[in-house]
Amino acid sequence: MYTTPIIPQTEHYPLKQEILNKAERIIIESAKLTGNLNIHIINAIKENLRTINSYYSNKIESEGTHPIDIERAMKNEFSKDTKKKSMQQLSLVHIEVQKFLETTLDISTKPYSLEKILEIHKEFYSKEEMKYALNIKNGELEVEMIPGKLREGYVQVGEHIPPQSDELIACFNEFEMLYNQSKNSTHTMKLIYALCSHHRLTYIHPFYDGNGRVSRLYLDYLMYHCDIQGYGLWNISRGLARNQKEYRKFLSLADEKFSGYNDGRGPLTLKGLENFLEFMLDIALDQVLFMSEYLKLDSMATKIKAYVELSQKKLIHNVKPLPKNSNKLLEYLLVHGEVTRGDAQEILGVSAPKAIAIVKELLEEDYLQTDSPRGKLRFKLNSKLSSYLIPDLFEN
Repeated sequence: MYTTPIIPQTEHYPLKQEILNKAERIIIESAKLTGNLNIHIINAIKENLRTINSYYSNKIESEGTHPIDIERAMKNEFSKDTKKKSMQQLSLVHIEVQKFLETTLDISTKPYSLEKILEIHKEFYSKEEMKYALNIKNGELEVEMIPGKLREGYVQVGEHIPPQSDELIACFNEFEMLYNQSKNSTHTMKLIYALCSHHRLTYIHPFYDGNGRVSRLYLDYLMYHCDIQGYGLWNISRGLARNQKEYRKFLSLADEKFSGYNDGRGPLTLKGLENFLEFMLDIALDQVLFMSEYLKLDSMATKIKAYVELSQKKLIHNVKPLPKNSNKLLEYLLVHGEVTRGDAQEILGVSAPKAIAIVKELLEEDYLQTDSPRGKLRFKLNSKLSSYLIPDLFEN
């Protein structure tokens, strides 16, 4: 055994009731987020939060790029500063891999899979933009990392010494076998298993580099695999980044060895894993409740109207004045999801040429999106608007 216990429970030590209650509340509150939102708005918010997720996950590694700079990079507007450009490219890769995981999700497969973990690492580090990260130099260690390949040498992370490289396959055989037992469990138990597995994966430390990013992307994948309704309208990396010291502290506590009586039956401490799980549940619940405060149609519509008016008065920093009456179209899309271009003119209450000009400007400024030049229009949540609709979503 390498990483047991896999959750803080044994035949003589049941899961704490408060842990079960909190996990169940997360499931319920997360599902509520989707209650009054149409699918197009849900997708628009999820798309914006992929950018936010990238920002925070990279920030944990001290390489965060502001969401507005990430959106500039999406338009191929890169910084002239080499370091900033590199960070923009890193964020785009993170978003691309997250989209890949969401679009290739197959809930019929076993969620806990070394193959999937290797695939995430390969998808991330095979990108041209990530070639610079493959040459690993850390103290006496100097090695060329191969994307999607387990490390083949000794590593040490602070005071933590992960399993030896020749033990990694055995570690993952155990990881897969034990965690996949949760496949037919309740949503509540699946969440508990997923959060605990996040520590066990970081403990194993399978790669020379990229373990933090890969483990958080894999946790996102597991949350989707658990079929937690509403996940994507919140993400856990924001909470972890805003509590980095505690995140690292509880990861370290769960690294500790079995300490004797009433501390489980495996080589690692049950109490440390329990503390880590409670921390992760608190972070998850905080993020769900944070988003639930702002994802309400009536308040969002009111804020959109105010945003347009303030922009016209040039009272929002770095936001171009939006066309008059554009709030009518954005508010309509908030409720109905999409609209034809002909109906958009009627909603705006202007002439055809004026409506075309307004729609063109809103598309260029990323307040609308469409699949084709004549396709239906949908709401798009850019980071300038999301920072107004959801204060403190990220640092301005």
